[in-house]
Amino acid sequence: MTGPFPELLQRKEILSLLRPALSERPYLPADATSATPAAVLVIIHYHRNRPLVFLTKRSSSLKSHKGEISFPGGRYVEGDGTLLVTALRETEEEVGIAFTPEQVAGSLRAVRTMTSNHFIVPFVTIQDVLPKHRTAASEVEAVIDVPLIETLMSIEPDTEHYRLARDAFKFTYGNNVIWGATARILKQLHGLLVST
Repeated sequence: MTGPFPELLQRKEILSLLRPALSERPYLPADATSATPAAVLVIIHYHRNRPLVFLTKRSSSLKSHKGEISFPGGRYVEGDGTLLVTALRETEEEVGIAFTPEQVAGSLRAVRTMTSNHFIVPFVTIQDVLPKHRTAASEVEAVIDVPLIETLMSIEPDTEHYRLARDAFKFTYGNNVIWGATARILKQLHGLLVST
């Protein structure tokens, strides 16, 4: 546990804990060659001195991962050029927030989705104040802004999805259950911010 009040971790503290794991040059693992590349933006921001993480509930009308809780982002297209551009473009399209590459601290390890053939690179930005968001109803059903540390501490084995992956975990906040690739990204944050 990082100190007596981990839920009050300040921006500089979170950055110092994450920095050893962040890569300036994101890469996909060798076994990702047959998968669809994608990228998301992990937005950590502050409200009343507490770190929150910005999540979305995907629209129930989408073809894949409908109704699931995820980070803003999506699949890479050739016009993007880089996965970082993918994450920034998709974030702006989904929630109307335009971040610049300079605001991104780096990327965590790529994770594989459980139910579709995607490899996702998670980029991280930490903001003192989150700009106003505007969701695209065709892609996002709701924004779920959750307390970062409290949500990370809710980790437990995801026995419901053991048939898909034996190393599955899930996180819970209120009535929201976070599983799959989003949970795998949160698991990395858990290892860096909570279980150190």
